[in-house]
Amino acid sequence: MSVPTTEGYGAVVHYSNDEEAEAGENDRFMDNDYNGVHPDDEGSSSYGLFQEMIAECIGTCILTQIGCAGLCASTYVGAYDGLWQAAVVWLLGATLAISVTASISGAHLNPAVTLSFGLIRCAEFNITKVIPYWIAQFIGATLAGFMNLTIFQTAITKYEATNEILRGTNEGIKSATAFGDYYMLSPYVPSWNSAVFIEAFGTAFLVFCIFAITHPKNKAISPTIVPFLVGTAIAVIIATLGPLTGAGINPARDFGPRLITYFYGWGKESMQGAEVYIIGPLLGGPIGAIIADGILY
Repeated sequence: MSVPTTEGYGAVVHYSNDEEAEAGENDRFMDNDYNGVHPDDEGSSSYGLFQEMIAECIGTCILTQIGCAGLCASTYVGAYDGLWQAAVVWLLGATLAISVTASISGAHLNPAVTLSFGLIRCAEFNITKVIPYWIAQFIGATLAGFMNLTIFQTAITKYEATNEILRGTNEGIKSATAFGDYYMLSPYVPSWNSAVFIEAFGTAFLVFCIFAITHPKNKAISPTIVPFLVGTAIAVIIATLGPLTGAGINPARDFGPRLITYFYGWGKESMQGAEVYIIGPLLGGPIGAIIADGILY
């Protein structure tokens, strides 16, 4: 991110002085200006915390709006034939969201990622920023949920009418699946414990990839491709775990849009299993970070 940094999705690889001299025109991607973080002994940044929060809010909104809009297009409109197509939309959404915000906040865009940086790479990301980042991420995801509800309102209504789904009932969550995740709708997840494990596993894999990709010793990765690689990790997880729990792997991405459904007709039934998509990722994220920084590197 010469004082290097590895904060968030926008983290960059580290170069020696000789390598930096050879970087030439690519220097702007290899130094602190790429992700906007200039850590000193206290892990501070050239940007103020409020601006970092704005970046996290916008980035999480972009990620969630694009990704969940893909689910809306698939579920309510029938635009896609399979899960992989929706997963690719998440890949592209993540790539865009990370690219536009990494230079300011590090582009965590996920409370589990933020917690992992606060606990495992606390020298580069001050743990006191965890709660402010979380607040920004949840606000961004909630805004994304509202945007998608507004955009797809007619499609949702027609989908419910066609499938005889009544909001506010237990069966009503079937029309809320493009907003929140509901493991209980899958016949392949036998219990609450299994759902938590799957979500923890998926998030651990995601955070492992992020930490391994951005580790200072990993000089094989060009920082310009980091957003795409992280997006690829998200898409792979969704394509493989999506049929089970929905692969939330991000408490903000799940709870923000879910909160919108709570207030717009689905009611308390929309909160079924919400804790799974908070507990699982927050447990799994730090585990993935430990494996990457403590075992692999």
